Amino acid sequence: MDEVTKNYLSHHGILGQKWGVRRFQNADGSLTSAGKKRLTSNSDDNSHDDYKKAHSKEPVKSMSDAELRKRLNRLQMEKQYSQLSKSEINKGKKYLDTIIKAGTTVATVTSTALTIYNNFDKIQTILNKGNS
Repeated sequence: MDEVTKNYLSHHGILGQKWGVRRFQNADGSLTSAGKKRLTSNSDDNSHDDYKKAHSKEPVKSMSDAELRKRLNRLQMEKQYSQLSKSEINKGKKYLDTIIKAGTTVATVTSTALTIYNNFDKIQTILNKGNS
């Protein structure tokens, strides 16, 4: 490759696109028809079918025993998973809190020792006056 093509930056914009003009939004901020279509197509979640079935708004009375059992099993598993995840986070938070507390104690002791060291002459003068 020669030096010219090696340092070449290319940008391929959208044909007819103007600076500061949004493709899917009108000047007043409302969405164009293409923007509305894009928004609805992007709003489709990637949830698993089991999740969708467990969280559907279908009334319980219209479900069979098997459907209800599957839904209940899914919801219980989700609850257990979230509780397990929280306990791991709590362990980490507890450990971090312990480390921060120890660090704060060390910083306080160090600061106190440094203050005493820097004011040793004044403390010695005060002690000498009290002894005489």
